[in-house]
This record gives sequence, structure tokens and C-alpha cells, in this order.
Amino acid sequence: MTLSWIAILLGSLATIIGCIGLISPEKMREYILRFPRSTIPAWILLLLCCFLGAQEALKMNMGFLNEYKTAIYFIAPAVFVAALIYMKELLAPRVLGGFLLLIAVPILRVARLSGAPYFQVISTLVYLWIIYGLILLLSPWYFRILNRPLVESPLRLKIALSGKILLGLVLIGLGLFVY
Repeated sequence: MTLSWIAILLGSLATIIGCIGLISPEKMREYILRFPRSTIPAWILLLLCCFLGAQEALKMNMGFLNEYKTAIYFIAPAVFVAALIYMKELLAPRVLGGFLLLIAVPILRVARLSGAPYFQVISTLVYLWIIYGLILLLSPWYFRILNRPLVESPLRLKIALSGKILLGLVLIGLGLFVY
């Protein structure tokens, strides 16, 4: 995947989510309030985390363990099942934090190797979500704390969603015309 496609994909996702939120701000507010205890998003994100973790583990050099890499195909599904069974409260924000950390690796790799002008925009955005991902991974209750100002005021939520749309359009423009 090229940096252009990554920028277009991230921009489209941000724009679509922002538009959905502006069309129905009350539903967006309700979803943000319910997200910390939602199980289905946690399971989906956990599945993606196991897949991305396995993919990155298969790519890395493990030295003398390289000959055992085929075990990853069995370990990743086992981790998924074990997490579902043994994690009493699989918190969606914690899994979201892990997902943000895992998805950052290939995006930063593509950005670094692209040589495209202004690749730092994508890199900065990804490093910001790495910080957010670390916060959520270590302290999932910060999801509510950090989003509380947005959901308490309809005006602030609309401003944030408008900013998300603007950022999405900037990313799409970068992907189409710069990268």
C-alpha cells in the first residue's frame, strides 16, 4: 500500500465518521458513552489485534526462533480465544489502544520509506495516535475522561466532528495531489 492510499483511506474514514456524527450528533454521543463497555467492538478490535500482531511477528527477525514461526498461526487464534475467555472485562478502549499501536507500525514504515514530500503529516498524526493508544492501553478509563468534554456539550461535539471532517479532507487532498 502506498502513502497516497493510506492518506486517502484515513481521510475518507475521518470524513465519513465526522459526517455521520454531524448528521446524527445524539447517536454519536450515545455511541461514545456506550463504547467503553461495548463487547462487540472489543471482540472485533481484539481479532484485528491478533491478526496484526501475528502479521508483524511473521515479518520480524527472531534469530534462532525463526524456524518456529509457523507456530504463530496457532498462537494468534489461541491468544484471541484465551483473551475472550479469561479477561473478565475485555474493555473496548484498552483493545482500541492496542489496535492503534499495532496499525501504526506498517503506516510508519510506508511513510518513512516513501520519500514523499510532507510525509511528516501522516507520521505526526500516527505518533499522536500512538500516544493516545498507549494512554488507552495502560489506563482505559481515560477514554471517558478525554471524551467527557465532547459529549457534555453538543456545540463542542459538533466542533470536534467538523475538525475531524476538515482533517479528513486535508488527508484526502494530500493523498490525491501531494503523495
